[in-house]
Amino acid sequence: MKHLNKQLGISLVEVLVALVISLFLLAGIVQVYTGNKTAFRFTNSLAEIQENGRFAIETMTQDLRLAGEWGCVEFDSDDTDNFNNTIPGVMPLYDADFHDFVGEEAIEGTDGVTDTIIVRGGRPGQANVESPFHAAGSNELIITNSGNFEANDIVLVARCGANDLLIDAEADLLRVSVVDPGPVPSKLKLTLDGNKSQQFEKDAMVIGLQTVTYSIAPGLSGEPALFRRVFDQPAQELVEGIEDMQILYGVDGADDDGFPNQYLPADNALDYESVVSVRVQLLVRSIDDFVTEDPQTYTYAGNTITPADRRIRQVFSTTIALRNRIGSI
Repeated sequence: MKHLNKQLGISLVEVLVALVISLFLLAGIVQVYTGNKTAFRFTNSLAEIQENGRFAIETMTQDLRLAGEWGCVEFDSDDTDNFNNTIPGVMPLYDADFHDFVGEEAIEGTDGVTDTIIVRGGRPGQANVESPFHAAGSNELIITNSGNFEANDIVLVARCGANDLLIDAEADLLRVSVVDPGPVPSKLKLTLDGNKSQQFEKDAMVIGLQTVTYSIAPGLSGEPALFRRVFDQPAQELVEGIEDMQILYGVDGADDDGFPNQYLPADNALDYESVVSVRVQLLVRSIDDFVTEDPQTYTYAGNTITPADRRIRQVFSTTIALRNRIGSI
């Protein structure tokens, strides 16, 4: 039987060689980890920017398209006899800046370091009037169970069928005081603060109205964010990472064809009655800093900017037509 020699130990040279090899292996592992972490931070920040920018644009688009939305009724700010407006003097805490849909502009804004925009009009979702129909002068209305109507909502009730020439008003502006279940689950009963001008029937539609203000301000995390304010309620943080917003208004010129002839910023001379579209530009940045090795130069609102930080930035731009004003092709 062959006997193995006794282990005499490892020499210092062998230890040093092993340490050098281990250092090379460790350096490779650290480099791979660092590279993967950097790539992950960049990819994650880019995805975050894409999600925030798209969500902000889609939400603003939904509201802006409905600016001055009067359903099937013609609206002329110089002649409002076809509207029965019961809101002023009836609604508690009435504020013309937010609740006057007839006298105030459907869309307006301010031009500053970062812009703001105010939109007055319909909100997504509507309902139709259903039987039993309540007579003129009453304050009750039966509608389809759609549109998410609640107490204190301001609604537009408009005739959409053949007009009765004996009735001046084509639409009523009313405030909802109570929402109750209707005669069947598919219907709702609205009790109104004001009386209706007429007996609305199946050819009438009901639209909830809202005044929405979009602005940029520091969010809860300290990051700049897009805020959405409904009427005069506290502004709600919509999405963070929105660093700036610039608005241009598409103005229909002397040809009066319903299409924009030029895009102008908000100022005192802008005729908002002639605005038929809105161009929105948002500057969206990553929440995390030190995402890139060097500051990333970007172009925004016609300017080339090199920031002091190392965030990623991307510009989102869209042009939104006001559905009730834009011309038809």
